Amino acid sequence: MIVCPSCGSRNEDDEQFCGECGNYLDWDEVQVVEEPAAVAAPAPAASSVAGTAPAPAPAPLAEPAPADPGPRVERAPDAGPSTREVPSPRTTARHQTATDGLPPAPSTASVPAASDDASDPAVAAAAAPDTEQDVAERAAAAERDAEARAAAERAAADQAAAERATAERRAAEREAADRAAAEKAAAQKAARDEEAARQAAADAAAAQQAAEARAAADKAAAEKAAAEREAEIKAAEEKAAQERAARTAAAAALVAPPPPARPAAPVAAQQPAAVRPGTPQAPRKPRPAPKADDAPPAPGDLVCGHCGAGNAPTRKFCRRCGTSLADAPVAQRRSWWSRLWRPDPKAARAAGYRPPRRRRFPTRPVVAIVVIGAIVAAVLAFRPEIDRARISLLDRFQGNTAVNPTQIAASSELPERPAAQIRDGATNLAWSPAVPGDGVGQFVDMAFAQPFRLTRVLVIPGASDVEKDFLEGSSPRVLTLTATTSAGTQQTVDLPLADRVGLQSVATSIDDVVAVRLTISSTYRATPETHVAIAEVEFRGRS
Repeated sequence: MIVCPSCGSRNEDDEQFCGECGNYLDWDEVQVVEEPAAVAAPAPAASSVAGTAPAPAPAPLAEPAPADPGPRVERAPDAGPSTREVPSPRTTARHQTATDGLPPAPSTASVPAASDDASDPAVAAAAAPDTEQDVAERAAAAERDAEARAAAERAAADQAAAERATAERRAAEREAADRAAAEKAAAQKAARDEEAARQAAADAAAAQQAAEARAAADKAAAEKAAAEREAEIKAAEEKAAQERAARTAAAAALVAPPPPARPAAPVAAQQPAAVRPGTPQAPRKPRPAPKADDAPPAPGDLVCGHCGAGNAPTRKFCRRCGTSLADAPVAQRRSWWSRLWRPDPKAARAAGYRPPRRRRFPTRPVVAIVVIGAIVAAVLAFRPEIDRARISLLDRFQGNTAVNPTQIAASSELPERPAAQIRDGATNLAWSPAVPGDGVGQFVDMAFAQPFRLTRVLVIPGASDVEKDFLEGSSPRVLTLTATTSAGTQQTVDLPLADRVGLQSVATSIDDVVAVRLTISSTYRATPETHVAIAEVEFRGRS
């Protein structure tokens, strides 16, 4: 039997796991075995010779002591088969291997008195040395123990391999299940996406159909509205024509009432005779044309749209042809300047009229001479302003050409901010005087290859066009521009600048410039530690 070290329950020798707690039973643990009770030794024979002491028995040989014999169970003296705990075969074999070939060690147990044990045959037999049979039995037990240990190790290895196979199978099953779940989720997602795409396509098609239907409905409504408007216009025109016809008939009835109707004699029905093609027909009588008025319509008259005759504003029908004057336009009076250049035609003189002789004043020539003289006087009087306007127009349309200097020099400069950076095209590089402070009086000279007309100066004040770098230093408030002309004269212009980042433009008008000096007159945010800076200067003009 094998005792479980965890719960203490007993298990069979061929069991590897405890039946109570499931713990693995190591072969090194103690085994519980049953052994028969000791046979009582025979009583010692009486000494044959009275008075002679029995010979002392040889000292018993002690068995080799195991390394870890484990707990021992006391045996009752009067019990039948008693139980005792012995070391497991593995422990016994290990100790036997270690003690083979060594002389038996003397027993450490207490030896009973010679008078009591000298004549005991059982004690003498136990103290006898091991025989070959005992050695063979121990070797067989060791071999069995080795085989059992090998079998246990193989069983443990098989069990571990089975557990690993089970774990791998379970891992493979979990991986397969996860892969199947992922594939199923991907398939479901693809199906949802396809369904969403199909739904979106259906929605787009429905929206397009709805838009087409709405467009068709709008077009039909527009066509219907246009047809209704046309019908209304046509009905209005017909109604207006009927009203004009009715008014015309009423006016004709008022002017010349028709004669009373005579009873008509019965006339035999006549059929038109056949006319041969090519036979000349009698010409129809032409309709008489209306007579022309002696005078054109006066201003304020109603002009007949049929014959063009003028009518008094109080008339409803034309005095010549009887056409309704409901829509007749009113004759307008011509303007004075129109009558001046094209006078109205005069009324015809009566026969035999002789106008009096008189000299006419030459109005047209005089007026023309006066107008031309006024224009010439105005030109002469405002000639300077006209010249300035002409030059301004030329400067605006032609004076925007960049002019670059050929030489640049400064009164002083910082090593990291030389004067050449004032015209290098980079807005993050600037010129600064060598002395910190407001920089008043510091200047930059620039010379040009050819004379030109300076129309505009572009300046980027400060150390850079980036606001952070601009605010870290100071910038000029007023720059004094001194221009030297080709004749040797100088002109001075102040260029006021704002305290802001970016390009600033100042207009100038200086002819024949060959050199320019920019002098700092005042500064924004000047401190004893900061340097005033100018990032870029550009000159615009025309030759």
